Amino acid sequence: MQTLQSQLPSQDWVEERANYIGGSDVATILGENPYSTPLQLWLRKKGLIPPIEDSPILRFGHFFEPILAQHFEDVTGLKTRQVNKTYQHPEHSFLRANIDRMVLSDPKKGLESTAVLELKTTTSHRLKALDGELPQEWLLQAYHYLGITGFSKAWLQCYERDTCIFHDPVLIQRDDDLIAQNMSKLIQWWQIHMIEGKQPEPINGEDTLILYPNSRDGKVLEATPNELHIYEELKEVRSRKEDFIKQEEHLKTKLKNKIGHHERIVAGGKSLVSWKSNTQNRLDTTAFKSAHPLLYKKYLTPTKTRRFLCH
Repeated sequence: MQTLQSQLPSQDWVEERANYIGGSDVATILGENPYSTPLQLWLRKKGLIPPIEDSPILRFGHFFEPILAQHFEDVTGLKTRQVNKTYQHPEHSFLRANIDRMVLSDPKKGLESTAVLELKTTTSHRLKALDGELPQEWLLQAYHYLGITGFSKAWLQCYERDTCIFHDPVLIQRDDDLIAQNMSKLIQWWQIHMIEGKQPEPINGEDTLILYPNSRDGKVLEATPNELHIYEELKEVRSRKEDFIKQEEHLKTKLKNKIGHHERIVAGGKSLVSWKSNTQNRLDTTAFKSAHPLLYKKYLTPTKTRRFLCH
């Protein structure tokens, strides 16, 4: 009998992923992954930072795949099969696909040829934040799999971990233009960054902190015209931001004054804004430090960071 642990990807498989672009890398390379950046992906593939650590959420996703696949079969009447091979682009061996399941063709049920089934677990909060749209990285992954396998259709089967809700399967039709466009970008990225070794540019604060975790005491950089231009642009943006923040606070205050002792303002049954009372229990660290100084000191954890100031 297969154990739950044996269902997890092996360490060899994780290390092998550094040698190719897989479906879960596509959105990151194309700048559509909110959880990673092209630089971070490059650093992982080069072995300069550790791979993404295993977590309970990742394990749950793997363990839940058979149940998700069975639900898909029950809803659609189609049969699926687990695929124990990696698909590879015929011309570019670094473009590969490890699909979750294969959907077997069944002309009687409207499926003329084999299709891809991608199984996803997420939370209701994430889907609500996207206003009912599917995460872009899921769609890009599905299109990548269609491009590599040559299949004409893919399904996404999603499950909400926090609500235990199965979503209806979403059918994705092949789009050759989009697939070709994305593959061209992936090939270019691999050539420039993996073969030629050029480091991708940092695109957010997390990237720069990975590259430069510590400052060197007393080191000063004399500004060039380029740095001066960036500095002036930042100051201007911050000035406009402050104006918007003040305007936002002014409008929020006006609405709060209208709400008064009510909880919400609605229009046609749809909630526009809410202002509800709630009680939170927070630790008074000042009082705790005064009453128990030794215990307070015992549980202090040093944290390293770099503070950015614009003078």
